[in-house]
Amino acid sequence: MSITTLDGKQFAEMILQGANHLSNNSKLVDALNVFPVPDGDTGTNMNLSMTSGAKEVRNNPSAHIGKTGNALSKGLLMGARGNSGVILSQLFRGFSKFIESKASINASEFAAALQAGVDTAYKAVMKPVEGTILTVAKDAAKAAVAAAQNETSIVKLMEITLKEAEASLKRTPDLLPVLKEVGVVDSGGQGLVFVYEGFLAVLKGEKLDTTNVATPTMDELVNAEHHKSVQSHINTEDIEFGYCTEFMVRFETGKTPFNEETFRQDLSHFGDSLLVIADDELAKVHIHAEHPGEVLSYGQKYGNLINMKIENMRQQHTDIV
Repeated sequence: MSITTLDGKQFAEMILQGANHLSNNSKLVDALNVFPVPDGDTGTNMNLSMTSGAKEVRNNPSAHIGKTGNALSKGLLMGARGNSGVILSQLFRGFSKFIESKASINASEFAAALQAGVDTAYKAVMKPVEGTILTVAKDAAKAAVAAAQNETSIVKLMEITLKEAEASLKRTPDLLPVLKEVGVVDSGGQGLVFVYEGFLAVLKGEKLDTTNVATPTMDELVNAEHHKSVQSHINTEDIEFGYCTEFMVRFETGKTPFNEETFRQDLSHFGDSLLVIADDELAKVHIHAEHPGEVLSYGQKYGNLINMKIENMRQQHTDIV
């Protein structure tokens, strides 16, 4: 089967299947979560983020791939949760920005859009860490760009992209010591691989097995059971910034004019795992902070706060252990 161009309807099917496959495997992704903090919610957050993007795509059908991309980007911005969920939203924000003026794309443009997504995601993260979803996305996009010089089939290109994403995922413990110590791959990277598996299934006209996709073999079942207890290898007192803080700022006239670089730099003093994404009307913030009230007060200088969520990660970790 050879597909040389991709339109909005085909891309929408890929998104819906990618979101569905991630949803079916979100508990396995949760079980792998040890970085940046072992709070066991990476799969849940990525699922909520991708589901929000897929819902927007479903509600705004279009044969124009740029318009489908815009719907995905908007849905992800509004629904992005958690570290990996926000990074996932940025990967597809950059992808969507690259294709926004196009009615359909070819294999070369598909590969370039993947690379644009990686560039956008790296810019959004204050201190990018290798051995995470970022690395998996970067390695996969690099393989796609290289293959697209000779490959015109989008199906073949997606096969190459997925194959390299899987290989990169297996290498994550060599890049991030905590993963090697516990004996797992990166949870966010695994989530992205599930999304890409969904993409490829649609392009090949295949159905993914929803009954036992995550653990089809006895070995994998044993590993999954092991993964469920990985959080117990980390001490709660090692969590330096205890509150996962997320909120959006709706900009207001008369408040401090928004400059993304200044905003990001100022927020970096409050904690770590900082992610900032913004458009003309809104900024979305994810940060692990010790004093979330100070972070919210700073955000209020720019406008109204909406969609606020604060979670005590030390408590989450204690509950899991």
